[in-house]
Amino acid sequence: MLKKILLNNRHVPVPVPVLTLAQALAWVESTLVPTGSFITRVTLDRDVIEYEGGVLPRKKELLEFTDKSRLEIQMDSPTTLATQTLDTVHSLCSAILGSLKGMAVHAWQSKPGEKLSELSALNDDVTLVVDLIGHVHDLLLDVTAAKLVDSAAVAGIGRLMGQNLSAFNLARSQSDWKACAKIMLNRFEPLLKDLLAESETLQIRVLALQPQLALPTTSGGCATMGEVAPLRRTDLHR
Repeated sequence: MLKKILLNNRHVPVPVPVLTLAQALAWVESTLVPTGSFITRVTLDRDVIEYEGGVLPRKKELLEFTDKSRLEIQMDSPTTLATQTLDTVHSLCSAILGSLKGMAVHAWQSKPGEKLSELSALNDDVTLVVDLIGHVHDLLLDVTAAKLVDSAAVAGIGRLMGQNLSAFNLARSQSDWKACAKIMLNRFEPLLKDLLAESETLQIRVLALQPQLALPTTSGGCATMGEVAPLRRTDLHR
Protein backbone atom coordinates (compact mmCIF):
# COMPACT_ATOMS: atom_id res chain seq x y z
CA MET A 1 0.00 0.00 0.00
CA LEU A 2 1.30 3.44 -0.95
CA LYS A 3 2.36 5.55 2.06
CA LYS A 4 3.60 8.73 0.36
CA ILE A 5 4.14 10.28 -3.04
CA LEU A 6 6.59 12.81 -4.43
CA LEU A 7 4.50 15.66 -5.82
CA ASN A 8 6.42 18.44 -7.55
CA ASN A 9 9.49 17.23 -5.64
CA ARG A 10 7.68 17.46 -2.29
CA HIS A 11 6.94 14.42 -0.15
CA VAL A 12 3.21 14.17 0.55
CA PRO A 13 1.80 11.48 2.87
CA VAL A 14 -1.10 9.39 1.60
CA PRO A 15 -3.57 9.04 4.50
CA VAL A 16 -6.07 6.88 2.61
CA PRO A 17 -5.83 3.26 1.46
CA VAL A 18 -4.34 3.42 -2.05
CA LEU A 19 -3.58 0.06 -3.62
CA THR A 20 -3.32 0.71 -7.37
CA LEU A 21 -1.95 3.37 -9.67
CA ALA A 22 -5.45 4.34 -10.83
CA GLN A 23 -6.56 4.87 -7.23
CA ALA A 24 -3.46 6.95 -6.49
CA LEU A 25 -4.00 9.26 -9.43
CA ALA A 26 -7.71 9.59 -8.66
CA TRP A 27 -6.85 10.64 -5.12
CA VAL A 28 -4.22 13.13 -6.26
CA GLU A 29 -6.54 14.62 -8.90
CA SER A 30 -9.43 15.05 -6.46
CA THR A 31 -7.42 16.16 -3.43
CA LEU A 32 -4.13 17.79 -4.39
CA VAL A 33 -4.47 19.28 -7.87
CA PRO A 34 -5.77 22.88 -7.73
CA THR A 35 -8.43 24.04 -10.17
CA GLY A 36 -6.81 25.00 -13.47
CA SER A 37 -3.75 22.78 -12.97
CA PHE A 38 -3.21 19.27 -14.29
CA ILE A 39 -0.82 16.35 -14.07
CA THR A 40 1.89 16.48 -16.72
CA ARG A 41 4.16 13.60 -15.71
CA VAL A 42 3.81 10.33 -13.81
CA THR A 43 6.78 8.17 -12.86
CA LEU A 44 6.54 4.89 -10.99
CA ASP A 45 9.80 3.36 -9.75
CA ARG A 46 11.64 5.61 -12.24
CA ASP A 47 9.58 4.39 -15.21
CA VAL A 48 7.59 7.11 -16.98
CA ILE A 49 3.91 6.16 -17.23
CA GLU A 50 1.84 7.38 -20.17
CA TYR A 51 -0.87 9.68 -18.86
CA GLU A 52 -2.15 11.64 -21.83
CA GLY A 53 -5.35 13.59 -21.35
CA GLY A 54 -5.73 12.28 -17.81
CA VAL A 55 -6.12 8.70 -19.02
CA LEU A 56 -3.98 5.72 -17.99
CA PRO A 57 -3.33 2.77 -20.30
CA ARG A 58 -5.59 -0.11 -19.20
CA LYS A 59 -2.67 -2.38 -18.38
CA LYS A 60 -1.32 0.25 -15.97
CA GLU A 61 -4.53 1.03 -14.08
CA LEU A 62 -4.33 -2.00 -11.78
CA LEU A 63 -0.59 -1.80 -11.06
CA GLU A 64 -0.28 -2.50 -7.36
CA PHE A 65 2.13 -0.83 -4.98
CA THR A 66 4.61 -2.36 -2.58
CA ASP A 67 6.09 -0.79 0.52
CA LYS A 68 9.06 0.25 -1.62
CA SER A 69 7.08 1.78 -4.50
CA ARG A 70 8.15 5.28 -5.49
CA LEU A 71 5.46 7.33 -7.21
CA GLU A 72 6.52 10.73 -8.56
CA ILE A 73 3.99 13.17 -9.99
CA GLN A 74 4.54 16.51 -11.66
CA MET A 75 1.63 18.90 -11.93
CA ASP A 76 1.61 22.24 -13.70
CA SER A 77 -0.73 25.06 -14.57
CA PRO A 78 -1.21 26.52 -18.06
CA THR A 79 0.69 29.64 -17.00
CA THR A 80 3.66 27.55 -15.81
CA LEU A 81 3.79 25.68 -19.11
CA ALA A 82 3.40 28.94 -21.04
CA THR A 83 6.39 30.53 -19.31
CA GLN A 84 8.49 27.42 -19.98
CA THR A 85 7.47 27.45 -23.65
CA LEU A 86 8.29 31.15 -23.91
CA ASP A 87 11.77 30.35 -22.58
CA THR A 88 12.18 27.89 -25.45
CA VAL A 89 10.88 30.44 -27.98
CA HIS A 90 13.36 33.01 -26.71
CA SER A 91 16.31 30.61 -26.91
CA LEU A 92 15.35 29.37 -30.38
CA CYS A 93 14.90 32.90 -31.75
CA SER A 94 18.32 33.89 -30.44
CA ALA A 95 19.92 30.84 -32.04
CA ILE A 96 18.26 31.51 -35.42
CA LEU A 97 19.26 35.18 -35.38
CA GLY A 98 22.85 34.22 -34.61
CA SER A 99 23.23 32.41 -37.94
CA LEU A 100 20.62 34.14 -40.13
CA LYS A 101 22.84 36.79 -41.73
CA GLY A 102 25.52 34.26 -42.62
CA MET A 103 22.93 31.99 -44.26
CA ALA A 104 21.43 34.92 -46.16
CA VAL A 105 24.83 35.97 -47.54
CA HIS A 106 25.57 32.39 -48.58
CA ALA A 107 22.17 32.06 -50.25
CA TRP A 108 22.60 35.37 -52.12
CA GLN A 109 25.94 34.22 -53.52
CA SER A 110 24.74 30.72 -54.48
CA LYS A 111 23.70 29.62 -57.95
CA PRO A 112 20.27 28.09 -58.66
CA GLY A 113 21.75 24.63 -59.24
CA GLU A 114 23.36 24.47 -55.79
CA LYS A 115 21.80 22.64 -52.86
CA LEU A 116 21.48 24.61 -49.62
CA SER A 117 20.63 22.11 -46.89
CA GLU A 118 20.91 24.80 -44.21
CA LEU A 119 17.75 26.43 -45.58
CA SER A 120 15.84 23.22 -44.87
CA ALA A 121 17.08 23.37 -41.28
CA LEU A 122 16.02 27.02 -41.10
CA ASN A 123 12.54 26.05 -42.28
CA ASP A 124 12.33 23.45 -39.49
CA ASP A 125 13.45 25.96 -36.86
CA VAL A 126 11.04 28.70 -37.94
CA THR A 127 8.21 26.14 -38.19
CA LEU A 128 8.97 25.10 -34.61
CA VAL A 129 8.85 28.73 -33.46
CA VAL A 130 5.44 29.18 -35.12
CA ASP A 131 4.15 25.97 -33.51
CA LEU A 132 5.42 27.01 -30.07
CA ILE A 133 3.72 30.38 -30.37
CA GLY A 134 0.46 28.60 -31.18
CA HIS A 135 0.98 26.38 -28.13
CA VAL A 136 1.47 29.41 -25.88
CA HIS A 137 -1.68 30.99 -27.30
CA ASP A 138 -3.70 27.84 -26.56
CA LEU A 139 -2.34 27.64 -23.01
CA LEU A 140 -3.22 31.27 -22.30
CA LEU A 141 -6.71 31.25 -23.83
CA ASP A 142 -8.46 31.49 -20.45
CA VAL A 143 -6.31 34.27 -18.98
CA THR A 144 -6.45 36.18 -22.27
CA ALA A 145 -10.24 35.90 -22.39
CA ALA A 146 -10.38 37.18 -18.81
CA LYS A 147 -8.26 40.18 -19.93
CA LEU A 148 -5.61 39.31 -17.37
CA VAL A 149 -2.89 39.17 -20.01
CA ASP A 150 -2.74 40.14 -23.69
CA SER A 151 -0.94 37.67 -25.94
CA ALA A 152 -2.15 39.28 -29.19
CA ALA A 153 1.25 40.74 -30.12
CA VAL A 154 3.06 37.39 -29.89
CA ALA A 155 0.22 35.57 -31.66
CA GLY A 156 0.26 38.17 -34.44
CA ILE A 157 3.99 37.72 -34.97
CA GLY A 158 3.42 33.98 -35.19
CA ARG A 159 0.83 34.44 -37.94
CA LEU A 160 3.14 36.74 -39.92
CA MET A 161 6.02 34.29 -39.57
CA GLY A 162 3.80 31.49 -40.86
CA GLN A 163 2.80 33.55 -43.89
CA ASN A 164 6.40 34.50 -44.67
CA LEU A 165 7.48 30.91 -44.18
CA SER A 166 5.15 29.91 -47.02
CA ALA A 167 6.78 32.48 -49.29
CA PHE A 168 10.23 31.31 -48.21
CA ASN A 169 9.44 27.69 -49.00
CA LEU A 170 8.02 28.62 -52.40
CA ALA A 171 11.27 30.40 -53.27
CA ARG A 172 13.25 27.47 -51.87
CA SER A 173 11.33 24.97 -54.00
CA GLN A 174 12.28 27.03 -57.07
CA SER A 175 15.93 27.31 -55.98
CA ASP A 176 15.51 31.09 -55.99
CA TRP A 177 18.22 31.66 -53.41
CA LYS A 178 18.23 35.45 -53.78
CA ALA A 179 14.53 35.57 -52.93
CA CYS A 180 15.22 33.34 -49.93
CA ALA A 181 17.97 35.72 -48.80
CA LYS A 182 15.63 38.71 -49.06
CA ILE A 183 12.94 36.97 -47.00
CA MET A 184 15.49 36.00 -44.36
CA LEU A 185 16.83 39.55 -43.95
CA ASN A 186 13.74 41.65 -44.67
CA ARG A 187 11.06 39.52 -43.02
CA PHE A 188 12.41 36.81 -40.73
CA GLU A 189 15.05 38.95 -39.03
CA PRO A 190 12.78 41.86 -37.96
CA LEU A 191 10.01 39.47 -36.92
CA LEU A 192 12.39 37.40 -34.83
CA LYS A 193 13.73 40.54 -33.13
CA ASP A 194 10.19 41.70 -32.39
CA LEU A 195 9.35 38.24 -31.07
CA LEU A 196 12.33 38.32 -28.70
CA ALA A 197 11.05 41.56 -27.17
CA GLU A 198 7.35 40.67 -27.12
CA SER A 199 7.84 37.14 -25.78
CA GLU A 200 9.95 38.48 -22.91
CA THR A 201 7.28 41.08 -22.08
CA LEU A 202 4.54 38.42 -22.21
CA GLN A 203 6.55 36.10 -19.99
CA ILE A 204 6.94 38.84 -17.36
CA ARG A 205 3.20 39.47 -17.40
CA VAL A 206 2.37 35.78 -17.09
CA LEU A 207 4.85 35.31 -14.24
CA ALA A 208 3.21 38.21 -12.41
CA LEU A 209 -0.11 36.33 -12.60
CA GLN A 210 1.21 32.94 -11.59
CA PRO A 211 0.53 32.24 -7.90
CA GLN A 212 2.83 30.14 -5.78
CA LEU A 213 1.76 26.51 -5.96
CA ALA A 214 0.15 25.71 -2.62
CA LEU A 215 -0.68 22.08 -1.95
CA PRO A 216 -3.80 21.53 0.15
CA THR A 217 -3.15 19.97 3.51
CA THR A 218 -3.76 16.26 3.84
CA SER A 219 -4.29 16.29 7.57
CA GLY A 220 -7.59 16.68 9.38
CA GLY A 221 -10.46 16.42 6.90
CA CYS A 222 -8.78 14.13 4.41
CA ALA A 223 -10.66 12.40 1.65
CA THR A 224 -11.46 8.76 2.11
CA MET A 225 -11.39 6.35 -0.79
CA GLY A 226 -15.16 6.58 -0.92
CA GLU A 227 -14.85 10.31 -1.54
CA VAL A 228 -12.23 10.08 -4.22
CA ALA A 229 -13.62 11.43 -7.48
CA PRO A 230 -13.08 9.66 -10.81
CA LEU A 231 -10.05 10.60 -12.87
CA ARG A 232 -10.67 14.04 -14.27
CA ARG A 233 -10.52 14.42 -18.05
CA THR A 234 -9.39 17.85 -19.14
CA ASP A 235 -9.07 19.55 -22.49
CA LEU A 236 -6.10 21.59 -21.30
CA HIS A 237 -3.64 18.98 -22.56
CA ARG A 238 -2.30 19.96 -25.94
